Amino acid sequence: MIDRLRIVAVSALAAIGFSASSRADTPAYNPGNSSELVTPLQLATAPRQVGILTKLVDPQDNFYKSTGIEFYGHVEGGYTYNFDTPSTKQNAFRSFDFEDQKVILDQLDISIERKVDYRKNKFDVGGLVEWMWGADAGLIHAHGIFDYYDGPRNPENQFDPVQFYADITLPVFNGVRLRVGKFVNLVGYESINPTADFIGFYSRSFVFGAGYPFTHLGALATVDLNSDRSLTFTGGVTRGDEQGFEDNNDAWSFLGSLNWVINKKMALYIANSTGPEQPNNDSDYRTTWDVTFYYQPNDKCKLLVNGYFLYDNAGAADGGSGYLYSFAALASYDIDKMCTFKIRGEYFRDEDGVRTLPKLNLYEVTVGMDIRPLVGNEWASSLIIRPEVRFDYSDDKVFDGENHQITFGIDAIFRF
Repeated sequence: MIDRLRIVAVSALAAIGFSASSRADTPAYNPGNSSELVTPLQLATAPRQVGILTKLVDPQDNFYKSTGIEFYGHVEGGYTYNFDTPSTKQNAFRSFDFEDQKVILDQLDISIERKVDYRKNKFDVGGLVEWMWGADAGLIHAHGIFDYYDGPRNPENQFDPVQFYADITLPVFNGVRLRVGKFVNLVGYESINPTADFIGFYSRSFVFGAGYPFTHLGALATVDLNSDRSLTFTGGVTRGDEQGFEDNNDAWSFLGSLNWVINKKMALYIANSTGPEQPNNDSDYRTTWDVTFYYQPNDKCKLLVNGYFLYDNAGAADGGSGYLYSFAALASYDIDKMCTFKIRGEYFRDEDGVRTLPKLNLYEVTVGMDIRPLVGNEWASSLIIRPEVRFDYSDDKVFDGENHQITFGIDAIFRF
């Protein structure tokens, strides 16, 4: 957590011309299951999609048939060019893509998983182990878990056990799932995994780096609240934001979400995390609220609007209470099987310097494409190339002495 805040703070302060003197399971589109277009990733029960890694490890599918265990992963690499050529060589207020003019191996990610479906209303045991190696891993380490590196880019590529948990389903209340271990955050519309977003860009939003928690260690229960399973609650306790086998204050936090699948085209997702998060302080609470509305009017178009609010009773720049908030709207349209157009707009306000600078307003508009050049190829159809152009603006000259920055970014993702 400290390293993550350090990156945000350093890139912000270094970018100010006068500075020398003065943040799944994330809600995600599930392309394999058209009946659950807007079901959060942690609830998805899509038909199995056999990837290249599974074909190589278990070519006859016998191991999967006998155990239900499967292997899969992805690799992502990217590059960002800042047209304003900042002297800091950093793209201010950005998260995974904060380095200017540098080719990065963002993620090499491998998972071993046995999925369980609590909606079958029977006892079952499964789980997930997910490992990441790459530049992004240095920014998401949890306290006490692979946090012995000398900083988020020293070395540049690092290991991180992103998730390791056990799932137990019980035949009570028409099916309940218990999850115990380390898992990705429930809050927000973006995820660490670039393949999991409803509408995803290479550059994450401002609030992703400055607001969201990344991972938690704890226990969660998931249960449907009504007979048609359209209203689902997940809730439990964790050691806090980015806290692992060590805790910065030895206090428990609450983490929960409520997902309402209104119909096959719309869903409303609400998430909250509340608890003490300041080091050596178990009395001052931080709470985050996130509300996301998903709408997919047809097979080609997807829309999303999001509101996020964070309040920390001891998180302001002066040590007192403070808050930040953001609003975002995203849209995508499938031009054809090979190409998707996307656009994102965001407003971010850090009222009290909770994560960036007091009274800071940030605006961004990002336009991008998803290009699938090898659709139909048995081995390479999952390749996605994502170019984008992004315009960041602030009322203050916080981008290396300017009030704006323009970047071109591109990444390639290959799922296997």
